[in-house]
Amino acid sequence: MKTELLHSYSTSNLTSLSRTSSKISLALENNSNSYNLQRGAFRSENGKSDINLNITGDAPLQNEANCIQQLLAGKEVRKKLPILQWLPNYTWEKLFADLVAGITIGLTILPQGLAYASLAGLPPQYGLYSSFVGCFIYIFIGSTTAVTIGPTAVLAIMTLSYSSGKPPEYGVMLGLLTGIVTLFMGVFKLGFIVNFISAPVNSAFTSAAAVTICSTQIKALLGLSYPAEGFLSIILGAAEHISDVQLNDTLLSIACIVALLVLQYLPSIFSSFNKSHPKLHKWIWLISVARNAIVIVICTVIFTIMGPDATHVKVVGNITSGLPPFQLPPVFFSDSKTNATYSFGTLLKEDASAIVVMPLLALMEHITIAKAFAGTSRVDASQEMLTIGVANIIGTFFSSMSVTGSFSRTAVNHASGVQSPMGGLFTGILVLISLQVLTPYFYFIPKSSLAAVIVCAVIFNVDFAVLYPMWKTKKMDLLPWAVTFIISLLVGLEFGILSGLIISIVFLLYYAARPGVRVSKGETLSGVPFILVASDRSLVFPAIEYTRYIILKSGRVWGKGYLPVVIDCQHIHYADFTAAQGMRDLFKMYNEQKQELILWKIKPSIVRILTQVMEVANVPFKHCSTEAELEAHLLQSHVQNTAIPFNTANGIQDNNDNSNGITSRRMQFSTSEADDDNNSAVTVVEDSSSGSSSPPGLHMAADRRRGRKGN
Repeated sequence: MKTELLHSYSTSNLTSLSRTSSKISLALENNSNSYNLQRGAFRSENGKSDINLNITGDAPLQNEANCIQQLLAGKEVRKKLPILQWLPNYTWEKLFADLVAGITIGLTILPQGLAYASLAGLPPQYGLYSSFVGCFIYIFIGSTTAVTIGPTAVLAIMTLSYSSGKPPEYGVMLGLLTGIVTLFMGVFKLGFIVNFISAPVNSAFTSAAAVTICSTQIKALLGLSYPAEGFLSIILGAAEHISDVQLNDTLLSIACIVALLVLQYLPSIFSSFNKSHPKLHKWIWLISVARNAIVIVICTVIFTIMGPDATHVKVVGNITSGLPPFQLPPVFFSDSKTNATYSFGTLLKEDASAIVVMPLLALMEHITIAKAFAGTSRVDASQEMLTIGVANIIGTFFSSMSVTGSFSRTAVNHASGVQSPMGGLFTGILVLISLQVLTPYFYFIPKSSLAAVIVCAVIFNVDFAVLYPMWKTKKMDLLPWAVTFIISLLVGLEFGILSGLIISIVFLLYYAARPGVRVSKGETLSGVPFILVASDRSLVFPAIEYTRYIILKSGRVWGKGYLPVVIDCQHIHYADFTAAQGMRDLFKMYNEQKQELILWKIKPSIVRILTQVMEVANVPFKHCSTEAELEAHLLQSHVQNTAIPFNTANGIQDNNDNSNGITSRRMQFSTSEADDDNNSAVTVVEDSSSGSSSPPGLHMAADRRRGRKGN
């Protein structure tokens, strides 16, 4: 079998590629009317991206070289502007499908925008200000079809946690911070940070956020008014003011919740119509999708006719009408009520955790949604991060709060049959028309109906069903889930997600510091016994101390202080300076006690690292690559060290005995490994076999057992 290396990916390569621009060198040769393109090395000069074409052959090939250069340059442009990929193939049929989907999303985002702005503690119009910029931006640089960008419940509740008691400009400034950090992460390809949030942490945070969001709506649902922030204070305040519950608000909120739930499951109730009356089922589905708008419109019409004073129901009140003014993002402003002054520096100083929390949640929501609805297509995470960053930054020029991909609206968009991001054009236009024309009618929207919309949108995000699978599979994952959920609920969502992130990283560091090490006892065909130690991963500084301890223990306990110890390095693909120093100290100790230590199957790159460290300390070390070399090393060591007794009773053949029979007592250790503190299980295997006609090499106990089973 022959293989040819196409490319080697490593951390250093990826880092260099992310920090520097690429220069591609192509060689085009004319040989027997056939062209051969060779890909050169990636280089960077003065931080610019160039494509050089080195041509060998006739002059007419210059035109073809120019074509190739233009194609490569155009591909990069199309990658950064995905609209150039799908727009040339856009048809009238796709336009009609996008029109239907865009209007459907518009009917969904209008009530949600008003509700999420109230959830964030901002005036209701800020929710609409946040609902159209992302739609327009995603048309040009969005890399998926169905994702819709706008305000979400999670970012709204996080905005409330940071901007509570502060002017609305503070929430807009949070959006600017989210955009800057997200854009920075997209440019430098730092989206992998989101991968450090494990599934238990994500589930716990989502559940805690849903419970917290529902708790913040208790006052609106029951018509109560009392100062309270946070889950506990709101629950305790509701209990203290239970006698002040407004009956009309409560009944209206219950009616709205029941209506929303019935409309949500309307297609399932009439699922039999799907085959018999497909057109009717389509209308039923449309009614279900537009349920938020239907409930809000009906409530608004009723209380506009009756008047809120007649029914004593709290309404939204005055909403600033018209389009948002185009202005610079607020980076320095003052509160007219308290005369307090705020700036971007104040945000970074007082709410430093927002630098991590807001962008992290925005990316986590958006990337998860994009992957969920991409199907088998690959999601360009870097491009999506750039999209989120640009949408948030440009949105702050229109007084937008933090935005990201919305799961509920993306699901509706996908189900509506959207064909391209062009659907966002019609959604954005509908939002702008509403701001210009409909805002005076928003005065009579009952607050309890908006609260019902929020509760029905997030209540199903509470996920306790994940606990049972975690308990059955890996109970340790319950710890980050419990810590994240409790801290998010009782202390704050920002502290909960940070705690979960820290716990996930600690778990990773612990596993990195405790590699799987397998210790075996074997012998060569010539009868030389040795101890084989195999690690299942690379040597890095968190793991070197533990690995060194196992190797020392193997030589002292199972090697009896004189048997050679062989380290199987086939899984060691990387070693850092700290690990090299640890190996240096290990060879020092083995050399001092006159016990052989050999590195086997070691990579040349690892040899170079160790050689530099060993030469500075003047410490000799042995290494080999093949079984034949290892056989020679062990045989030479055995001949030189004549003091080693060779007793068949102990599983070691006498030097004067020319018999081919081998009787040995071999030990194998599980990968949880030979650490008394870890209560590792040890299996002792008695093995006996006759001489073998195999070629020179190593015969391990496991190999012999497999051989006998095969016979």
